Amino acid sequence: MRCFIFVLLIINLFASDDLDLVKLAYSNGLKPVPNSFENLLTVLNTNSQYLSRDKIALGKKLFFDKELSLNKDISCASCHGFNKGGADGKPTAIGHKNMTNPFHLNTPTIFNTAFSRVLFWDGRSDTLQDQAKGPIQAPFEMAMTPELVEKRIKDKKEYQEMFQKVYSANVSFENIVNAISAYEKTLVTRGRFDDFLLGEFNVMNKDEKEGLKLFITKGCVGCHNGMGLGGEVLRKFPLSYHRIWSKAKPFEVVELQKKYEYCLNRLDELSIHDNNSRLIYLKLILSENDIKLLKEGFFHQLKEVETLKVIATSACTTCHERNSNLIKQDLIAKIVFPFDNIGGFLGGDSSKYFMVPLLRNVVQTNPYFHNGSIEKLEDAIKIMGTHQSRTDLSHSEINKIISFLKAVDGQIIDY
Repeated sequence: MRCFIFVLLIINLFASDDLDLVKLAYSNGLKPVPNSFENLLTVLNTNSQYLSRDKIALGKKLFFDKELSLNKDISCASCHGFNKGGADGKPTAIGHKNMTNPFHLNTPTIFNTAFSRVLFWDGRSDTLQDQAKGPIQAPFEMAMTPELVEKRIKDKKEYQEMFQKVYSANVSFENIVNAISAYEKTLVTRGRFDDFLLGEFNVMNKDEKEGLKLFITKGCVGCHNGMGLGGEVLRKFPLSYHRIWSKAKPFEVVELQKKYEYCLNRLDELSIHDNNSRLIYLKLILSENDIKLLKEGFFHQLKEVETLKVIATSACTTCHERNSNLIKQDLIAKIVFPFDNIGGFLGGDSSKYFMVPLLRNVVQTNPYFHNGSIEKLEDAIKIMGTHQSRTDLSHSEINKIISFLKAVDGQIIDY
């Protein structure tokens, strides 16, 4: 009898821990995906007429139709594969005549975009209907015009009948993208994590639960929240882009900044043609550790600038606006990220503000970041910890966060 009571106490103890974790998740903006079509309509604040079964069927047909591309060889599904987590598994999408995105932008997942409030990497669209217009008309994607899209769809009797049934109107470009967006809103996935949030504590194992707690306590949830674990806002990325500010302790940064400013003022008095005297002077002011920190920053990527021939000089003369005239714009695009910024994209209005990616099915959507520069999820998580949260995540912590994300991963719900 005593043994039975002890077992019950242990079970209640673990249940209490799980309940506390669920409360922590909810309090930090994490929510389960609706498990029924009726609940989905409620969450999306719409009705069955706007998101009718007939409209969804029409949108699905259009989503997979290659007639929407100029050469009739690409559909929406071409870049949003269901076996790739709603993405395409490529650093940048391949479009019309094998052209790539001019900014080398990675294809975001289409799954769970029903819960997104901002779309595209720069957040320029706030509805799926508006977003659908972009790829269809982009010359490097599907390369179509609204007029040509309408003509091709009107030429098919089956489509004419479907549009009359759904819209009581003839084919139009606006209704085409409206139908596509309606179908995309049903591309929703659920994982074991959603059941855990609803009280089924045994569906997640110890590592997955610890990963969830780390996801919250290490700050990931600050941006990746809501039902989609992202997609709701634009955020500046990276916050701590400079490796010095990411690696050094705060007091070290303050001291280095003081030396940096002092060096800048004194260097102006020295001949720019006498690199030896400049280097000797700098070594009197900067310690070996100072120079090491500066070298481990982004300065090693600016070798092509003539004034940066001396390592220490380059560390002190190129970082701030005072010397911005020495730096080419294409180099600026390289230095602000902790990875090679292929394509030079700097977010909306070059402000380094990006759409926060959806993390549902993220284990399937490599490569990562806006230009697909990072292949492994563990590397992406480490970068995010260092440059967004200033957290040096251990190998064990990263693996637990990945375990949690695998519990989030799920299949499209058959609503």
